[in-house]
Amino acid sequence: MHISCKICDKGSLIQRKKYRMSGPVVFIGYVLLVPSVLGVIVSAIMFLEISSASRLNNDAAAGLAGGFSIFLGLAFFVSGLLGWLLVMKKQVLECNICSAVVNAS
Repeated sequence: MHISCKICDKGSLIQRKKYRMSGPVVFIGYVLLVPSVLGVIVSAIMFLEISSASRLNNDAAAGLAGGFSIFLGLAFFVSGLLGWLLVMKKQVLECNICSAVVNAS
């Protein structure tokens, strides 16, 4: 059962997922999201390497580098959250004739 379109009175409303933002904003979101995922992985590996090396040597430099890797991982994580917010999709009802869009909620 499809809901008839109130705009054109010919088409039916079909449930679809569409991006919340415009095309350029979604592109910027993916530009932020992909490197941030890689950055979180690299900073986690860097932290694990520094922590295993600091067990052999108790240096202040190892503690400082470990703190920097945690800070870097958090910065990449926040950037990833911003990118995720920009690429989110929403459920809408779209007419198959006139392409009118209505929120599905």
